[in-house]
Amino acid sequence: MAKPELITGLDMGSGRISCLIASRDPETEKIKILGGAMRPCRGLRGGVVVNIAETARAVAGVIETAEKKSRGLVQSVILGVRGPHLETFNNHGAYNIARTDKEITLEDVNSVIENAKAIPISSDREIIHVVPQGFSLDRQRGVPNPVGMEGSLLEVDVHVVTASGSHLNNLVKSVNQAGFEVTDQIYSLLVAGDLVVTPEERELGCLLIDFGGQTVSMAVYAEDSIRFSKELSLGSDYISRDVAYGLRTSLSTAQRIKEEHGAALTSSLNGEDEITFTGVDGRTANKIKTRLLVEIIQPRVEEIFGSIREELQNSGFMDQVVPGGAILTGGGALLKGVVEAAAYIIEMPVRLGLPQGEFLGEAEPFLNPAYATALGLVASSGRNFSQREFVARKKSFLRRKLSTLFEDIF
Repeated sequence: MAKPELITGLDMGSGRISCLIASRDPETEKIKILGGAMRPCRGLRGGVVVNIAETARAVAGVIETAEKKSRGLVQSVILGVRGPHLETFNNHGAYNIARTDKEITLEDVNSVIENAKAIPISSDREIIHVVPQGFSLDRQRGVPNPVGMEGSLLEVDVHVVTASGSHLNNLVKSVNQAGFEVTDQIYSLLVAGDLVVTPEERELGCLLIDFGGQTVSMAVYAEDSIRFSKELSLGSDYISRDVAYGLRTSLSTAQRIKEEHGAALTSSLNGEDEITFTGVDGRTANKIKTRLLVEIIQPRVEEIFGSIREELQNSGFMDQVVPGGAILTGGGALLKGVVEAAAYIIEMPVRLGLPQGEFLGEAEPFLNPAYATALGLVASSGRNFSQREFVARKKSFLRRKLSTLFEDIF
C-alpha cells in the first residue's frame, strides 16, 4: 500500500516560522498530524524577508526538525504569508446571462468572480485571493450559492487580497533556496479564521485577532463571510523588547521572562513574587517583583489593543462584530491575562481562539493558538481557497439532480 502524500504547512510568521507535516487519512478524509516545529527567524521582519540566506537557513532548520518527528521527507510546502505589504478591499462584479438557458452554472460563478477582480492595481502588486462574500440574482441580494438557480443578471461582492510581488518572490526564493517547492501561497489570516472561528460566529458577526510576534492581523466576519481585514505593524515581540529595555537584559532573556512570568494584568498573578534574571552582560544577577514586570508589559498591551479598537471603529464594521465578540489567536494570545485585557480595552467579549475540528495522529501538542495558522494551512490543502465552497456545493447539486433524474426514469 502506497504511503499517503505528505502535506506541509509553512507559516512564515512576522518573526518566526512554524511548520506542520500531515497527511490525509484515506478512509475518513481527516488530517493526520505527523510532526511539527517552530523557530525564530532573524531573516524575517514583519512577515517580510530582509535576509534571504538567513531565512532559507531557518526554513531548512524548522522543516528538518519537523521531518525527524514525522519520519517523512518533505518536497513541497503550502506557504502562509502575512505582513503590512498585504492590502485588502471589497469590490463588486456583475455578469449577464445572455443565453436562452438561464440556469446558473459554476462557469457563470467563475465568470462573475473574474469580473469582480478586473480592477486596476499597480504593477508591483499581485492579487492572491478573491473571496466571494455573497451573490445577487436579478437584484435579489442574499443568495449564498446561485448554482442551479435561474436568472439574467448575476452579481457578486468579493473581498480582494493583494500582496507585494517582490515580497512574495523573496519568500518563495527563501523556501526554494532551502530546497523546497512552494505549491500555494495563502493569506495566513484566512486559514486561521477557517480553523478558530465557528460557523455561528461567522454568521452573527465577530472580530478575529491573530496576535503575532511583529504583526497583528484582524478580520471582521459577518453573514458567513469576511468583510474586512487589516495588518498592523505591532506584536508581542514589542512587549519582549520593552521588557529587555526595562530590565536591562537581553532579548532572549526578556522573551523567557515574559513567557514564564509575564501577564497583561496584575490580577492574573501574585504581584509580590520575585523573578531572578541575568543582566545584559549575561553575568550580573538581578531581581524584580512580578508587579513591576506587569507595569512594563501593560502599557504596550493597551497600545496594541487600543490600535485594534481604533482600526475597527474606522472600518465602519464595529456594530457588526458585537454579537459574536472577538476571537484572539496567535502566539501572543498565550500571555497570561491578555484575553481579559483585550476584552476591557476593545469593550466586547473576547475568547481564546483554539483550533476547531478533529485532527488525527500527534495533534495534541499543536492544538494551541501558536500553531493555528500552520494547522489551517494543512487543513486547506488541495482546495481552491477562494472558491472551494462553491465547487463542493456544485458537486452536491449535481448529485441531487442525477438522483431526481433517476427517480423520474425508474
